[in-house]
Amino acid sequence: MNRIRKLLLALILIVMITGCSKLSSMSLPEMSATLDTGEVVPVEISTYSWGAKELYGGPWEAMEEKDAAIIPAGAEIQIKFDNPPDSMLVREHFSKYKFKDITDLNQFNVPGSAGTYIYGVMATWKKGTAVYALKIQVK
Repeated sequence: MNRIRKLLLALILIVMITGCSKLSSMSLPEMSATLDTGEVVPVEISTYSWGAKELYGGPWEAMEEKDAAIIPAGAEIQIKFDNPPDSMLVREHFSKYKFKDITDLNQFNVPGSAGTYIYGVMATWKKGTAVYALKIQVK
């Protein structure tokens, strides 16, 4: 009888530990970027530190070889997350190491002059931080 109790207790502990670990392994939040017209701008994850998982890189590296989304000059891009972050910052990237802070709001206007632009959106939650990247071509 004592052996059965020990086995039952061990089984209960295993089920509890497995269940709790699955709850704590929350997936990385998804970000979407859309124009005021409703057109979707493709987004890539470039960096994150989420729980025990990490990915390093930057918006420039993630998007350098990708095709740019064609966007009209001065268009507004809306940023949305399936799980709203505690804070966020949008940066324009000029190279691997050079960037400029644009806004900490969930929307921004693209430049009025033609060219290709790479943006990074750094978002922070209690669980971790992620940087999402998008590449646009203004025509």
